[in-house]
Amino acid sequence: MSALPPSSHLPICSLAATFDEVTNSYKFYWFLAILDQVREVQERVVPFSVLLARMVAGVWYPTNYFRLSFGKQDRLGSLAARLGEQSDLPMDSPRAHVIETGLAHLARQDDVGREILSLADFVPYRFLRPFFAQTLRGAKDWEVNRRIEVLAENMFQDPLTPCLYRFVDSPEPSIELHPAWFEYLREHMTILTGFCLWHLVNYLQKNNPNVPNVAGKLFPPQERDMRHARIFWNTVMAQVGRLTCIYSGQPLHQGDFSLDHFLPWRFVTHDLLWNLLPTPRAVNSAKGDSLPDIKLYFHPFANMQYDAIQAVARTPQALRLLEDYILLLKVQGIDDCRTMTFSSFSDRLYQSIAPQVQIAANMGFATDWRYAP
Repeated sequence: MSALPPSSHLPICSLAATFDEVTNSYKFYWFLAILDQVREVQERVVPFSVLLARMVAGVWYPTNYFRLSFGKQDRLGSLAARLGEQSDLPMDSPRAHVIETGLAHLARQDDVGREILSLADFVPYRFLRPFFAQTLRGAKDWEVNRRIEVLAENMFQDPLTPCLYRFVDSPEPSIELHPAWFEYLREHMTILTGFCLWHLVNYLQKNNPNVPNVAGKLFPPQERDMRHARIFWNTVMAQVGRLTCIYSGQPLHQGDFSLDHFLPWRFVTHDLLWNLLPTPRAVNSAKGDSLPDIKLYFHPFANMQYDAIQAVARTPQALRLLEDYILLLKVQGIDDCRTMTFSSFSDRLYQSIAPQVQIAANMGFATDWRYAP
């Protein structure tokens, strides 16, 4: 997604240039905060504090829940972490609660509030810099903000190339969106949001190489449907009878089990069958989002998965239920799954899982979990 909707009376190229060659996530979340405010409140004057609180709320789930890295130069992630620590906010706090908490810290002007407010020293001004690229060429860094403030005020009155917003005090430091830009944002809200998120995902992917599904980790997780996985393991048990939990050794019965993500869901953010296995509910709860001890549990995990494939391959639902494995193993179909040796299956499964274990460990997920009754 490389183009924004055109306009005959707005400098769209200046807005698009804002996202070129970024070194941190501030501009993305500043613009997303503006879009959210326009969508939800429909007002052209927006206080800095509201936008800054929305920025911190924007990185809440990517940072605290999914553990994505924002890069060494980026303070937004650490700000979200500090806000959670200082306010005892759970990592799955609703967005509105995070915004409210951020605003409370800003109002108190405590340590966290002042740190959030420090984003206003540069972000609101530097976001507009592409609108004045020629004029500001060669300007000293210390004078850029003041010059942008003056230029934004002057350009705000320009009927041909108005600036996106200007700076006002009403009654606190705020931005005022230009009327024409305000209508443009409202009209093209979906496209503009997608444009910004596309650039944001590219930025985060560079800072999180090999991390799966970065795009799916920008927002709170959606409710998941595990019916397909339950059908799969119930089918296995109908074929082979009772199974045994690989962690606890406890018996597992058809229709009476929990589903554990061998690699934590918060890391993989998918429910593919090759990463799922049945466990007692208490065991699954005890494991939580930890990475299992691979040396201890990988072999029994691979054994359970292999036996499950062989059992399901004999049923009429085989093609539908084994699709995840066909894709993982890069085979042609059911017959290849059925004839594959355990050694070959185990090797391919390990080649997929082992690197992800290391990546997840580097991101801070707890490692080497063992069941302790």
